[in-house]
Amino acid sequence: MASKKRPEIIIQGARTNNLKNISLRIPHNKFIVVTGISGSGKSSLVFEVLAKEGQRRYFETLPSFARQFMGKLNRPDVDKIEGLSPVIAIGQHTTGMHARSTVGTMSDIYDLLRLLYARTGKTDKDIALSRALFSFNSVVGKCKRCSGIGNEEQIDLNRLIIHPEKSIREGALAPTLPNGYIMYSQVTIDVLNQVCEAEGFSVDIPWNELTALQREIILHGSDKIKVPFGKHSLESRLKWTGIKAKPREEGYYKGMIPIMSDILRRDRNANILKYVHAVTCQDCNGTRLNGDALSVTVHGKSIAEIVTLELNELKSWIQSNSWGVVAKEIIHKIEAQVDLLEDLGLGHLTLDRSSKSLHSSEIQRIRVANQILVPLSDVLYVFDEPSIGLHREENKRLIYHFKQLVKKGNTVIVVEHDLNTITSADHIIEMGSGAGISGGEIIFNGAFTAFSQQEKLIDSSPTFRAIKNLTSRSSSSSSSSSSSSSSSSSS
Repeated sequence: MASKKRPEIIIQGARTNNLKNISLRIPHNKFIVVTGISGSGKSSLVFEVLAKEGQRRYFETLPSFARQFMGKLNRPDVDKIEGLSPVIAIGQHTTGMHARSTVGTMSDIYDLLRLLYARTGKTDKDIALSRALFSFNSVVGKCKRCSGIGNEEQIDLNRLIIHPEKSIREGALAPTLPNGYIMYSQVTIDVLNQVCEAEGFSVDIPWNELTALQREIILHGSDKIKVPFGKHSLESRLKWTGIKAKPREEGYYKGMIPIMSDILRRDRNANILKYVHAVTCQDCNGTRLNGDALSVTVHGKSIAEIVTLELNELKSWIQSNSWGVVAKEIIHKIEAQVDLLEDLGLGHLTLDRSSKSLHSSEIQRIRVANQILVPLSDVLYVFDEPSIGLHREENKRLIYHFKQLVKKGNTVIVVEHDLNTITSADHIIEMGSGAGISGGEIIFNGAFTAFSQQEKLIDSSPTFRAIKNLTSRSSSSSSSSSSSSSSSSSS
């Protein structure tokens, strides 16, 4: 293992982005904070040099067949890196979140619930219970109507009919072109009027004065008469030069909604999506699962009901029920994950909450929890400002868990501005002295105990000055409290 063979990471001549050919040594098995003003080079050092090189080295261990699908990973602009452990980098980014990803799937709790329901569930249907049955990503478990998304796209009449006070000829419908052709209807206004007259009305009546049946004809079609399709009449096409005009195709008017819905199923292009909105799936009611999966219960609840509980409510449900031998091991793992997420300030989340609706700090804490419960050692963990969005007590718990990772034999590096995190570190690397071209240099690299005693840093280190101010305020507050106590005692 890298940390046993070599007690530190050695970087020589790092020039990535604004780094000024820096060289430094970083100890293994420590809680390390990389700090400095914004733009000073913190992320360049940690993510663009350490994390990227770790990722590149990992990819090089994969078979050439797998590497061809991953593209080329360039080596960071650095002369040499030695002693680098396998790297797991967890940043603030939320890109790459899949539409099917939820708190439950991200935290692995949903996978455990699927196992619980497969082993202990009850149903009145003749079905085989398996983990796949409770997966909205599997053929056997997902709702057929929405394909496991929970929503289905429909044409939004409010987007289609933009001027209900006007008639169709006056432009009530949004897809009406200046030449009189109505997109997605396959007919011109004059041809549509033939259909309307056959049904006893016309395109010159304001939309909001049409009856429900008349609107239904416009939107869903009519089989009264056959009409010619297309943008141009035969007369206008006879005027074209060099082209032999052919009669237009004829048929019954199909209606706008069937045509638009058919296009939406085949091609979700930008034009059709202007008239679309998402609605809850009518078959699964948003649960994403089919009827077989929803019929299975554990202690009277389907898995779809369980995932709507907040994590702290899930814990209460678990504790209020008795569990047999088969379920106890699974329940223990669920409780451990829930306890950890609660400890990190995420007890308010529900398992069915979409990952796309989460704040970046919430996503990062879920990822942190996943790593804490994995029994790995000799790993370099890298985090990007994990304190964002946390209350002080929540941040203290996060720091505690970082130090637990270190106790397991790992190295933890966080890019941070938070003073409570900085003062909890074993080792400090401060970048500076300015931002951009004025940054990219190392102000300090060493143990926090040494950093806090370096009075000569008062001019060059914003972090040192901030810590001094924090210490002074704490001392003043303590002195005031002591004085007040003395006065109270005297009186």
